[in-house]
Amino acid sequence: AGPPVPPPPPPISYKFIGTLTQGDTGRIAVLSDGKFVYHGREGDIIEGRYRVVKIGEESIQMEYVDGRGRQTIRLSGS
Repeated sequence: AGPPVPPPPPPISYKFIGTLTQGDTGRIAVLSDGKFVYHGREGDIIEGRYRVVKIGEESIQMEYVDGRGRQTIRLSGS
């Protein structure tokens, strides 16, 4: 059969709580891990572990910086 498939990475545990728009710099995602609030634009790296891939109206796409584990996080508003 072949080597075992490695387990998937753990889910990204941020809440997407909204967006900010600042002049011509585009949309900035506002995220929280329950303790701290983080801000990031598309392409930014959060906490050295996650990359903001796409910021939408109702969701954000993030992935691990090594490109694995892309995840969509829905707007939670809290």
